[in-house]
Amino acid sequence: MTLVYMFPGQSSRYPGMLQKLAQLHRPNGELLAAASDLLHRDLTAHYRADNPDVFACNRDVQIGVFLANHMFLQILEAAGIQAPVSLGLSLGEYNHLVHIGALDLKQALLTVEQRGLAYDAGPRGAMASVFPMEHEELEQVAARAREAGVLEVVNLNSPRQQVLSGEQAALDRALQILEDEHYVQTTVIERQVPMHCSIFEPAGQMFRRHLEQVSFGRPTLPYLPNRLGRVQPEPDRETFVELLATHVYSPVLWRHSIDWVVQQWPDAVFLEVGPLSVLHNLLDRKWHRNRKYHTDSAEGTAGHLQQLIDELLTHQPERETDVV
Repeated sequence: MTLVYMFPGQSSRYPGMLQKLAQLHRPNGELLAAASDLLHRDLTAHYRADNPDVFACNRDVQIGVFLANHMFLQILEAAGIQAPVSLGLSLGEYNHLVHIGALDLKQALLTVEQRGLAYDAGPRGAMASVFPMEHEELEQVAARAREAGVLEVVNLNSPRQQVLSGEQAALDRALQILEDEHYVQTTVIERQVPMHCSIFEPAGQMFRRHLEQVSFGRPTLPYLPNRLGRVQPEPDRETFVELLATHVYSPVLWRHSIDWVVQQWPDAVFLEVGPLSVLHNLLDRKWHRNRKYHTDSAEGTAGHLQQLIDELLTHQPERETDVV
């Protein structure tokens, strides 16, 4: 088998997730303390479960999900689990960049913070997921809704799950059309930030100024950017800056990325490394029949992780146990 890590984006979050992970695995607590020092903030206090403002701004959303993804990764790596391939959805691409060696953890965390600040300073808008509906049919709905403003299909997540992003009035119009005529499930997933939509370009240009100061390393594993939906061979610094800056206001080609991975590695086994199981659930059997796993669990994360690790270690060259 070829183990493939999938790092989720900023919708994969809930209060208390960092606190739980820090208690679950001691190095995660050390990571949280080191991140607090780096960002000059008490992240332990901020991300406590009873903080009503834990995700009030996009900066805190991005920092929190990025750290949670990496904490799950630390648990897997401590157990001896290794994956030769990874990819990340939207924000999760920064965990992917760390995993493949293109960014060290400190630079990635500082970059994610600047990305969040750029998002908070960008144009306002909203986003909603739509299921089940194919891309082409949703494009027709979006075209009708554009009478009320800018609206685009921005996340092509699976053959039947897409995301709309744009101006609030246009999104409201599209949701009304979908409710009245198509009877599909719609969920507003973002009420402030029109991510990956063309109107969000000012945020991307602001973020580019930070990216131009970042030192990117040569990846030791394949780089699979959301912008392309396939591996970018031998990326240089200019390539990283361009892809990551335009990523802010361009569609996420997640479906294309997964299809590309399965084409290259038909024996791929997908493991979502992060909170919840959003990416795991996208991979239904009507799309790909590859095995899939997820790291998080609402019912006993420690036991779930240990069972997962024990199973995965049967395919690893060396075994370790009881790491969580």
